[in-house]
Amino acid sequence: MKWIARFSTKIQNQVSLFYTLFFSFIAIILLLVSINTWSYSFFRDRIKDEIIVNSGLNLNTTFANYEKHIKLIRSIMVGYLFSNETEILKNGNPLSHYDIVIKTQANLQYSLNNSLLYLDNILYYFKDSRFVIEKDGTRDGETMFNKFYAQSAYTVDFWNKELASSQSFKVYPSAVFNSVTAFEHKPINSLMPIMIKSAYDTNFAFIVFMKSSKIFEAFHQSQPESSLLIVDGNRSVIFSSEEAELPEEVKAITGNGYTLIKNTYYFYRTSAETGLTYIEIVSDKGLTQQIHRLNLNMLALILLSLFISLAVSYLIARRFHNPLANMISSLESFHPAGLQGNKNSRIKEFNLLHNTLHDLSRSNQEFHKDIRSKNTLLQQFAYMTRLRKLEGKGSQLHTSIDANKPYKLVLFQIDFKDKFLAEITNGQQRIFTTYKELIETHFSRIYTDSLTFQLEKDQILSILFIENEEETAHSDNLDHLVDMLAMDAQYCNFTIAPSPVHKSSSDFVETYQNALDLIKQRRLGEDVQIITEWLPQPALLIPTPSEENELTANLQAGSDAVTIPLADKLLDQLAKAGALAYQFQDFTKDIVNKAMKSMYAQNISIHTFSDRGSPYDLLKACHTLEQYKEFLHWFLSRSAAAMKEKKSETDVMTKFVMEYVESNFGDDLSLEAISAKLGITGPYLSTYFKEKTGTNFSDYIFTVRMNKSIEMLRDTDLKVQEIASLVGYFTAASFNRVFKRHTGITPSEFRRLNNKN
Repeated sequence: MKWIARFSTKIQNQVSLFYTLFFSFIAIILLLVSINTWSYSFFRDRIKDEIIVNSGLNLNTTFANYEKHIKLIRSIMVGYLFSNETEILKNGNPLSHYDIVIKTQANLQYSLNNSLLYLDNILYYFKDSRFVIEKDGTRDGETMFNKFYAQSAYTVDFWNKELASSQSFKVYPSAVFNSVTAFEHKPINSLMPIMIKSAYDTNFAFIVFMKSSKIFEAFHQSQPESSLLIVDGNRSVIFSSEEAELPEEVKAITGNGYTLIKNTYYFYRTSAETGLTYIEIVSDKGLTQQIHRLNLNMLALILLSLFISLAVSYLIARRFHNPLANMISSLESFHPAGLQGNKNSRIKEFNLLHNTLHDLSRSNQEFHKDIRSKNTLLQQFAYMTRLRKLEGKGSQLHTSIDANKPYKLVLFQIDFKDKFLAEITNGQQRIFTTYKELIETHFSRIYTDSLTFQLEKDQILSILFIENEEETAHSDNLDHLVDMLAMDAQYCNFTIAPSPVHKSSSDFVETYQNALDLIKQRRLGEDVQIITEWLPQPALLIPTPSEENELTANLQAGSDAVTIPLADKLLDQLAKAGALAYQFQDFTKDIVNKAMKSMYAQNISIHTFSDRGSPYDLLKACHTLEQYKEFLHWFLSRSAAAMKEKKSETDVMTKFVMEYVESNFGDDLSLEAISAKLGITGPYLSTYFKEKTGTNFSDYIFTVRMNKSIEMLRDTDLKVQEIASLVGYFTAASFNRVFKRHTGITPSEFRRLNNKN
């Protein structure tokens, strides 16, 4: 028992042990503080360079935000410029198209209600007639620019001169506009005008007023002693956050970088698309203040850390000492002989501990065996959670990809054809599971560690972890699997997107997104396609604006003699341009939507096509150019026949009223308007219609409009805003309100419930 006595003597020396631990902690703390102080001194000289880099990155962020927003505004306005309503207003006197003007104002208000666009107003300006359409109504040019948007630099003559230029898009210097009326004279805001027009149109243009101050606050993170300027290609300042003069040598600079002139840094970046140069002016005084604040913060952190470390060291030393003192007290309570006797004795407590540990070990083995059997399901759940970016406990699961092994993804898209659905009923999921097992078996023979699972209802994902060079050599071995899948090409379309080998798990989600992009690269055909490289697709201007106008006009007229050859021509153009499969789907679906709008406008039901099923379902079954042509031949001929049949129907006064309402449910259906068409008074028509039908005139119109909207929500993919416009409501809000009063639910909820059914 001599070792116990020596151990007891050391532990009993409490003061020596405590201070030994405490001063050891202090030595370590001082060492760490000295290292941190030296590191800070070493890197302090580089902090200024980092601040300069940060200023450059801040300007890059501002540049990206402004450019993206300007492109967005330009895209929106180009859409307005080439819309059917704009074309109608440009041809002739705009006041003769009052209904189009009302619809245009509603569209403007819808766009301006989006606060993220930072727009104050959008003006339709017609130079010859000096006519202006804006969010609050219509004005003449002199009133608009001399009263409601008064600014000495932007007069009517100024805009007339700008319309004469060949520029189709131009950003003008920001200025403060005023509202000058008989009742008030107040500034509106600091606005940045933008003009969008056709290059060869000198009569019409859009004038957009963008809130320059609001955009600056949202897109730029200001730094101390700094300001932002934006200059155009003519070196004119179009925006300045503060009153600041640019040296001439800075005005002439373009490109990307910074320069130091008289203790002031000028960071600049020029856009190749808009020609605008963004300049951030940062005073060297501001950088010096940031370094000074950094020194003070560092000193405060060191002092605070030193105080906390000393306190924690004291507590740890005391905590470490107390258990040792208690332990020696417990040892001293036993008789030395008893301790000697217990050295090799077998007592029941030791046997109990041994048996308990043995049982725990055996249970642990059983638990591990059960966990291994369920590991695959847990991995699938964890990967699906990560790929879909779900929140919750599943996102905390750690899978084997966390080990940063080299890996690759192989994504399979399986689309079942009509032949499969006709010959194999109620077996789609069973066959899909069979394909999953086939793919899993193929890869498990090559890779020692792989995982294959169903990610979506039509997608299978394989994750292949590469352990050695032999597996790397097999990384592209898909020939045998393709041969097996090709045997079922008559029943399914298979698209395979393998990724390159990746070594970092941090880009796992990005790799999956790249695989999804590859799947979209599938082209027309009924075969197995392997897509290994993403190829950028050129912009397809098919159809051209003139072709689209011709197609829309003949769809509305029900002229299949024109629409069918034109559709064949456009499909051939898409095939010649190398369009992808989804682009053929989008193009054909757009034709179906246009035809649906025309039929609903003429009160023709979708059930005309119920003998072959929904046109949208038939469209999904198209996989080749010939199938698309065959579908459009059938659809366009049937829709044209339905329109011609509708036009041939006639009846007496009550039938005239009902047919007129059914055919024009989206137009003005006031009692006065319809009675005028019959040459009778409104009260007489109301009384006559009530006697003949038993229904109030207004209730009948409301019912027709609600029935039409229900039918379109159930049978088409049209947006709620489009349906609202088709049934005579200028805003989606008013349509939502009356629809809920009629059905008890909103249009979106109604469509979602019908899709589930």
